[in-house]
Parts: sequence; structure tokens; C-alpha cells
Amino acid sequence: MRRRGGLVAGGVAAAGLALGATILLWWAIDETHFPRTDAAFDQLTDTLSAIPGVTLDGSERWVESPTFSDARAWIGATVDESALDAVREAACLSPYPDDVDWALRVSTDGGNAVTLSIGEEGTGPCPLVGLDAAPLFDRLDDVVTGLALYANVQADGRLSLLAEEDPADGVGGLLPLVAHAEDLRDAAGMDSTTAVEVGAPSLGVVVAAGEQERLSAMLSALVDEHGVTRYFADGGPQIDGVDKVQVVAPAEEHRAVEARVRDSGLPVADLPVRFLPSD
Repeated sequence: MRRRGGLVAGGVAAAGLALGATILLWWAIDETHFPRTDAAFDQLTDTLSAIPGVTLDGSERWVESPTFSDARAWIGATVDESALDAVREAACLSPYPDDVDWALRVSTDGGNAVTLSIGEEGTGPCPLVGLDAAPLFDRLDDVVTGLALYANVQADGRLSLLAEEDPADGVGGLLPLVAHAEDLRDAAGMDSTTAVEVGAPSLGVVVAAGEQERLSAMLSALVDEHGVTRYFADGGPQIDGVDKVQVVAPAEEHRAVEARVRDSGLPVADLPVRFLPSD
């Protein structure tokens, strides 16, 4: 009986260890947020809500398994352009000591909506944008209107301007961003060698320094003369690992489109051109 009892006890222990290991593994991959309240964080969100021109879209402070430590915090708000400085001041003067991830959707004076995604380790609650927001908004309002964009600085240093949706006139409505990419970069206070990524559901390009005019001219010709409705050549990861230009255009224009790309003098001129099926 002792041997049998020892085997049963050992089996139960082994099962318990296996269950514990399974729970730890589940916790390691689970991203459930476990709320962690903080008086200073709540004070910060209350202060923001009281600023004229600010609508608090949401806020959260939480921990994740399996450590349940190092609380993270996030604040999302819609902000009139005129209230942005007040938001920064309130955040930077807040007694809350830890980092905050921000999503600030700024309604510009010219009718655009620009979301700034901000979150840099070691900056505390201060929303450091990494670019000169006000001059960028002013220049953007000179170029387009009615667009909803995400604007941020990528890890590689490029300025990224990504439209949430295509404008009513499709790719053509996005071309002013390409034609003025370097002007927008300069307004944002970034180095003159910085590339600008312009993206949308129908467009993906990277405007390198000195390429603004040539790229804009090529895209305008593709859209106006050859009926191109989608164009992607942003250097992003490819499923097959091969950089390429991807285009949606009428079948009868395929040869002319490829010729335009080849004759552009741009770095994409040597890439293969692949035509995607139209919607």
C-alpha cells in the first residue's frame, strides 16, 4: 500500500506541476489587462478632461501576467489644435511619475485630423512628439483638407504620414502629400536628409530626400494618364522577400505603366512591377 500510495502522491504532484507550468505558459502569452488604479494618474486624466477643447476618449493603467508588475498607462484624447500646448503642460507638470503611452487626435485649424502616437520610455507622462507639431499642422492645412492621418517618427527616423482612409478621389487626393513631402518634413523640424513615408489603403511610398518632384510627377502621370488606382512601393516586408512595385491599373495600361516606372529615374525603376487584380 505504501508503494501504491507513493505512486499516487507522486502522480498528483506531477499533475500539479504540469498544471502550474501550463498556467504559467498561458499567463506568458496572455495579454489580459489587470487594472491598477493610481490617484496621481486619475488626477492627470481629470485635469485633461477639464481643459477646454479636450475630449478624453479613454484611459487605462494596468499590469499583465505573469509578473503583474511594472504598470503601464495609456491615455487617448481628441484635442483642438489650440489646446495641444495646454495638454502638454498639464501632463508634464503632473505628479504621476511613470511613462504614459499617448494617442492624441488633433483637430487642426484647417479641417484635418492628425493622430500623434506617443510613447517613449523614460519620459514620464510628458507627451514628447519628436517633431514640431504646430508648424507641421499649419503646412499640412495648406496642402490638404479633410484628411484623417497618423503622424509619427518611425524607429529608423523617417517621418510617417498615414491616412486612415482614402479620400473621395482616391490616390489623386493623396498626391499633394507626396508633392509637398519635403515641405512637410521641413515644417516638422526634421533633418533635410530625412525620408517621408506617405501611406493609405491605396498608396504606399517613401519619398527620399531630393525625390519629391520626380516621384510626384510619375505618380500624377500614372493616375491621370494611365488610370492607376493603387500604387505600393514603400520598401516594406514582402511575402516572397523580393522588393517590388505593386500596381492596380487597367489591363490595357500595364505596358505603359511599367514604362513610366522604368523611365522615372527613381530607385524603383529597377524593381519588378507586379499588377494586382482590381477590386
